[in-house]
Amino acid sequence: MKSIIKRSASVIVCVVLIVVSSVFSIPGKSLTTAEKNKLNSDISKLQKESAQIQREINSIKAKKNDQQAIVNAYQRQIANTQAQINRCNAEIYSMNAKISANKKKMSDKQAQIDADKLKFQKRIRAIYMSNIDSNVKILLSADNFAESLQASQLTASISAKDKQLMERLAGEIEDLNKLNADNQKIIDSQVSIRATIQKKQDELAAQERAAASVLGGIVSEQNSAQADKNKVDKEIRAKQKQLEDSIQRNSANYAPFINLANNLQWPVNGFRKISAGFQSNDSVHRGHHNGIDIAGSGIQGQPIRAIADGYVTTVSNSCSHNYKKYGNCCGNGYGNYCVINHGKIKGATYVAYYAHAQRIIVGNGAHVKQGQVIGYVGTTGWSTGYHLHLGVLRNGSWINPYPLFF
Repeated sequence: MKSIIKRSASVIVCVVLIVVSSVFSIPGKSLTTAEKNKLNSDISKLQKESAQIQREINSIKAKKNDQQAIVNAYQRQIANTQAQINRCNAEIYSMNAKISANKKKMSDKQAQIDADKLKFQKRIRAIYMSNIDSNVKILLSADNFAESLQASQLTASISAKDKQLMERLAGEIEDLNKLNADNQKIIDSQVSIRATIQKKQDELAAQERAAASVLGGIVSEQNSAQADKNKVDKEIRAKQKQLEDSIQRNSANYAPFINLANNLQWPVNGFRKISAGFQSNDSVHRGHHNGIDIAGSGIQGQPIRAIADGYVTTVSNSCSHNYKKYGNCCGNGYGNYCVINHGKIKGATYVAYYAHAQRIIVGNGAHVKQGQVIGYVGTTGWSTGYHLHLGVLRNGSWINPYPLFF
């Protein structure tokens, strides 16, 4: 790519120096044949440089497509990592819900224990006041209520109802301890899960950076190449415009021809050579030529004029390959072209195609007048030389345009 850019820059600099210093030093000066040839040669070189850069751009795009597959893999990996994080967060949420439920149970259980404990203490106090057993003193003075229940020897001297109350209290205290232990276990598990989430988030950030960097370099390379091509194409357009301006100044030598029978104007003043006729059966067209090719020495860059008033319905200026080709490259073979609906003439509707132009200078939807310049003769699309392809539809069917004029 660097070598291409250097070659493009060197060609541009040379052309600019030559053209500025000699050819166009006098505003409005007409070009000699040698100067035209030199300018055409420079344009051709620049066009080839532009085409080469375009091939490089296409290659970069293909490379970008390959890299996109890698990016897609990263994106699938990113999605998988995010899904793992989401699952971990869902598990944390579920655990928090269980902790909250356990706390509610613990609160309810503690309230029940407090109520039963108060009831039991009242019962023991009643037994003590009745002097049923001196062991009650031991029970009331114990530090650990649960151990006192288990160690107490009062069970032999109190009623079955008292025993049932004691057993229920002991069970409730055991349940409370289990709930508390369960919550602590869940909290410990959450610590591990949160560490996993942090690890996955770090992986996610790394994967996203990797995906961005894969395309970053390719995009930068593509933008750089496109900028170089834009510079070359701008220089091409400038030189083509200079050539067209010179031809335009000389076009006064060619008088327009209008067929008075139908008031249609010949599209290229002064050039009537037909290099390929309607339905030409030559090696290129093989009987499938839906128009006529207007050619001749010096036709390159000549103004293309509207054969009648009309509205532009189609404009295509996307073809930059303005040199001989032996196959279709763009514009469905037409290269740079426009279509003009000329409306009704002598009771029939006419639509004309003007193809293979260096460029079209009217916009889609524009209203044009007869004889107005709509573009300049080129050799874009499937074209083996400079010429204007004129195709005409009459009431929707292709016809031979030549008899409309001569």
